[in-house]
Amino acid sequence: MGSSEQSNPVRASSEVVIDPVALASTTGAFILIGATSSAFGPLLSTFAQHFHLSLASAGSVLSVYFVGGVLAIPPAWWVMKRISGRSLLTVGMLTIAAGALTSSLMSRWAVFLTGVFIIGLGFGALDIGLNSLLSRTALQGRALRLSVANAGFGVGAVLCPLAIIVVGPTHFVTLFEGIAAIAVLLTLLTRGIVAPPTRETTTDESVPPKVHQRRPVLVTFAAALILYVAVESSTAGWIATQLHNEGHSSLVSSLVTAGFWSGLAIGRFLGGALHRRFSHQKLIIGGLLLAVLLYLVALSGTLAPLAYPLVGLAISSVFAMGLLWYSTLIPNDNDGLSLMFLLMMFGGAAGPGFVSLLVSRFGTHVVPIVIALYALSASALFFSALRFTPPATSSQ
Repeated sequence: MGSSEQSNPVRASSEVVIDPVALASTTGAFILIGATSSAFGPLLSTFAQHFHLSLASAGSVLSVYFVGGVLAIPPAWWVMKRISGRSLLTVGMLTIAAGALTSSLMSRWAVFLTGVFIIGLGFGALDIGLNSLLSRTALQGRALRLSVANAGFGVGAVLCPLAIIVVGPTHFVTLFEGIAAIAVLLTLLTRGIVAPPTRETTTDESVPPKVHQRRPVLVTFAAALILYVAVESSTAGWIATQLHNEGHSSLVSSLVTAGFWSGLAIGRFLGGALHRRFSHQKLIIGGLLLAVLLYLVALSGTLAPLAYPLVGLAISSVFAMGLLWYSTLIPNDNDGLSLMFLLMMFGGAAGPGFVSLLVSRFGTHVVPIVIALYALSASALFFSALRFTPPATSSQ
């Protein structure tokens, strides 16, 4: 497979090249979207008090954020196919800056949600853009790049709850202003990204197309990753509130949220090394099943602060290795990957939304049960994907 990349000039022309400065900017963009994604969970109680809402109503901010992410995917897909990946990253970061500034006005809940929706648009554009660009870099080292870059997401998600502790939950305006400033700064560092439109990509003729397999593979992986995103977003969004309602302080709740993201980041940094010892199938399925057990442990208010950081470690390889697994089964399928990113965002919107619905009816003690069911369903779908076989020339 590696040699065919060089022999096919059309395919080679679509390969993404990122110089060291641009790679730092790319990592910074992952940190940025990680920070925005983790900002809302530790602040749900603050939002409820500030805007005079119920906790369940405040939880709608998580779904609004991911709805913005969903709606950003089609235009982002269009930009990548017809203009360039670099342009998409710039637009995505400026969109986050605009949304963060709108949220900082916080005069009314509707205005605040509008800003969150705009931030979600930027998040969706960057999420599909960054992962698609990394998926189009050279095959050698791709697993490592995907793991380490997505670890940047975890780093940002750790830093944001810690920043909330430092500035204080009631001063969340400062947090959003900082996010806007960082987003603008990162737009100045993307010059070293060479990312041609994906319309130039063709399928390598040396790889059997297996057209009959593409649809069931795409459906299986899209459904599994939708559920995974529901696991990650619901956990990050509801950890702090669950712990707070079980008697833990806001400080402990924020620290445990940071611990969850730390586990996710550490696991992703180790992803490349782990992939040399274990297959991506074992890392994904084993990690999700371990997470199910840890969510059951988190039913205990005493053990939950210990369980959630371990959950982050357990599920850390699922996203990057899921993309890698798909690319070994259906190589060079940029349209398929883009469609999966679109569908995955529904997990981020619907997952926390369903948790909010059940919390309003039964209370926060149902949070780990619902997320455990998400994780168990995702593991079952990934297990079913073992029936698919990669093309004969594909390299894992």
